[in-house]
Amino acid sequence: MPRLNTDAIQLTGCGGLYQQLYLSMRQLLLSGRWPAGALLPSERQLAADLALSRSTVQQALQQLVAEGYIEAQQGRGYQIVEALPDGFFSASATAVAASIGLAAQDYGLTAKTPGYSGHLQPGVANVQHFPFRLWQQLLQRHANRTVLCGMADPSGYPLLRQALVQYLRQSRQLVCDENTILITAGAQQALFIAAKLVAASQQAVLMESPGYPRLKQALQLAELNIGFVPAAGATGLDPTQLPDNANTKALFLTPSHQYPCGGIMPLSQRLALLSWARAEHCWLVEDDYDSEFQYRHRPIASLQGLANGQGVLFAGSFSKTLFPALRLGYLVVPAELAGRASAILQALQGDVPLLPQAVLADFISEGHFNRHLRKMRRVYQQQKQLAMQLLQQHFPAATLLAQDAGLHLTLLLPGLTDDVALCQYLNQHGFKVQPFSRYCFLNEPQRGLVIGIADADEARLIQLIGLLKAQLLPCS
Repeated sequence: MPRLNTDAIQLTGCGGLYQQLYLSMRQLLLSGRWPAGALLPSERQLAADLALSRSTVQQALQQLVAEGYIEAQQGRGYQIVEALPDGFFSASATAVAASIGLAAQDYGLTAKTPGYSGHLQPGVANVQHFPFRLWQQLLQRHANRTVLCGMADPSGYPLLRQALVQYLRQSRQLVCDENTILITAGAQQALFIAAKLVAASQQAVLMESPGYPRLKQALQLAELNIGFVPAAGATGLDPTQLPDNANTKALFLTPSHQYPCGGIMPLSQRLALLSWARAEHCWLVEDDYDSEFQYRHRPIASLQGLANGQGVLFAGSFSKTLFPALRLGYLVVPAELAGRASAILQALQGDVPLLPQAVLADFISEGHFNRHLRKMRRVYQQQKQLAMQLLQQHFPAATLLAQDAGLHLTLLLPGLTDDVALCQYLNQHGFKVQPFSRYCFLNEPQRGLVIGIADADEARLIQLIGLLKAQLLPCS
């Protein structure tokens, strides 16, 4: 077979010369433009034609030899091997899997779609008001601490857990200490760990409907048998509607602000729920959703506090109070489960990064967190009131839910049959509102929109209303 020439080699100009040459030749090999068995251009020819040093050419060729693409032939130079190492993987993944009898597990999950952010997205904080300069100062305080570069306590940074104890005792009346708090990579991870703690594969658990889709995904991933209980009422889930003698291992719920319908469970129902859970020997997993942003009254005591810390796991995060990319949350568990909880976390991902935990510990203990919450509570209340006023004015026949707390409003629109298509249309115009049907697991007949208010201003809301009217005027 004749020796190949250098005409097809193209150096990209990105990266070192050796890497450019190696990548260009590797691509020619894998694409088949340089056929198996052919002799490569000589080292001298490569160096002369491409204006490279002989050492650069030799380095690229040695890399290709080491990876099994070419082999040295005594007195002839380098020859392309007959079976390239990547050839096996270049075939269709489906065909390869079928040929060797492999099948991957499907948990019924869907990945986040492209274009994951936009205006009026529910559950997303307004970072324009975040004190980034202060956060940067705290970050610099800890940036060169070598102790934060090593292995972490399996339950999380001790000073952060101590700061959380004080905050949760005061704000949510929790019964906890630093040994019962596990720092997690967000609330989603906390809920998954809770699911693994309270039930084994194929055992029965309950969650709310309408409810949190990502909680459903966590329970699916834990391979649990999921049942649903109605929670669209003004006070959220009604304990009198819960099943008796159903051998349910756990109930997952959002009593502080039901998501997405906004019900806030009163004290009487919380006590009734605890009685039901004790009678059924059923764990409660309390997702403390939006408790920080209550606008009509102070948050009602947590289920965990009312139960004196027994039989209830309590999950929360800093995604909405600070910013989503922080990816820090927590799970409060009874003392006897603390070791198991941290062991599950270690199996999932190992340590949660220490540097942001140290910064957050100072942010809380020095009072910055409470000041930021007070400020954002006023900001969000004003923006929610503006959104409510405009939506009620322009859609008087619609039903508006979740008015008293949180970072979203739920707008139920009479006559609307396809809220998914409507949201796709709005997404094309930069709005990331969510279809209400996405949260419904019991075939609830109502359709509508879940609208974030954290970045709501009058111009943005008017633009959204105009788009909605153009699509829904007969339904509004």
